[in-house]
Amino acid sequence: MDYLETNRAHWNQRTAAHLTSEFYDVEGWLSGGECLRDIELGLLPPSLARKSLLHLQCHFGQDTLSLARRGAEVTGVDLSDQAIGAARELSQRSGLPGRFINCDVYSLPEHLDETFDIVFTTYGTIGWLPDLDKWAAIVSRYLKPGGQFVFVEFHPLAWLWNADRTGIQYGYFSREAIVEETTGSYTDGSEEVSGTEVSWDHPISDVINALLHQGLDLRQFEEYDYSPYDCFPDLVEVAKNRYHFKQMPGLIPLTYSLDVVKPLN
Repeated sequence: MDYLETNRAHWNQRTAAHLTSEFYDVEGWLSGGECLRDIELGLLPPSLARKSLLHLQCHFGQDTLSLARRGAEVTGVDLSDQAIGAARELSQRSGLPGRFINCDVYSLPEHLDETFDIVFTTYGTIGWLPDLDKWAAIVSRYLKPGGQFVFVEFHPLAWLWNADRTGIQYGYFSREAIVEETTGSYTDGSEEVSGTEVSWDHPISDVINALLHQGLDLRQFEEYDYSPYDCFPDLVEVAKNRYHFKQMPGLIPLTYSLDVVKPLN
């Protein structure tokens, strides 16, 4: 199975549903609404003015353009051609400049030959990638010396459970592809989305070590007992933009972040 084409087709379906969802609230965002969350905002520099920023796996560019709204010169990359088309349209509608490239992360050097002050990727990204060493090499390739990598992801412990959260279904250290027939997405209005998706679970140690093996420096690693998005079917809101599994509120980490820099020499 060609995981890239399988996942591209699935994310093309998701994009159409996501654009009209309340979850993303594109119209509210166009009116000035914020879609970035406290975790990533706390890692970014106080000012993004004139900072060049590469957003890997940017979906339809809402977060990317939110970073442009804060002053960054943004480039977004995504596998889904429908998502990149929507990102370009959103850039035009919002009046926020952004460059968007349609390719998978691993093939980016075939399409882009620059380096950036910041590389950025958040929430639901590396689970679609089989090889973290190749991913970390891409991150390093696109960072300027002294540049920052901002990474926020759902914690592996969020993905291991069976449907009703009564037991562990997937091994934490399993590195095998997970091929699933799925219906729906994580947003409202996604009932018609269906098909095959291919994903991987990655232990946090694999993520950190892949980056360290590229000679990057880890400045901070944090875990959080909440998801900042209502994107699982059994979450309960405990504070604004903070959600717990109702079966185990506050008992396990649901997200984590890494603040990484490329040495100057």
